[in-house]
Amino acid sequence: MDDSVSKGANQALVPLLRDEEFTPLMLEVSERARIRTGRVANSARAFANAGDLGAITRRFFEDSWANVTLPIEFCLLIRYVVSSTNTCVYCTTHQTQLLTKAGISAEKLANMHDYNNHPTFNDRERAAMAFAEAQTRDASNIPEDVSKQFVKIFTPAERTEISIIAATMGVLNKVNDALKVPLETQASELLS
Repeated sequence: MDDSVSKGANQALVPLLRDEEFTPLMLEVSERARIRTGRVANSARAFANAGDLGAITRRFFEDSWANVTLPIEFCLLIRYVVSSTNTCVYCTTHQTQLLTKAGISAEKLANMHDYNNHPTFNDRERAAMAFAEAQTRDASNIPEDVSKQFVKIFTPAERTEISIIAATMGVLNKVNDALKVPLETQASELLS
């Protein structure tokens, strides 16, 4: 197994499988992730316990991410607010790393929890993040003012894409948290 696996691996509810324990499909999916990010995340190693179902789910996440039409930085803001709303430390940490790599300003990163008021966020970001947060909290009871602003600013295609991005991130948050997937060593150093 990759030496980036956290010491907390023994607290996970499932083993973090080594590459040689992956199904052929999981090997294929994890190789795509390795090419994109330089490693196989602990999350993927946990998902590997489900064999091809884990691989298909990870491929869905990868394919969804590869086919967004909105700017990546914008999508990362949506993923961050969902992870933060779900209090998924694993995913929030990863989204922070990705936002930093994408060149998001330190000021914006420092004010993510105040996106509705801080001037570094524009109206599109505010509307998308508010909708994603409301969808994450209770998708059937999104406040009317949030929905109206969302519809006013985004096209039907954009609204659908934002909702899919938020829902997909929510699934990843829930599985990682439920299985107590630990942060990789490099990621956990950000929390120190």
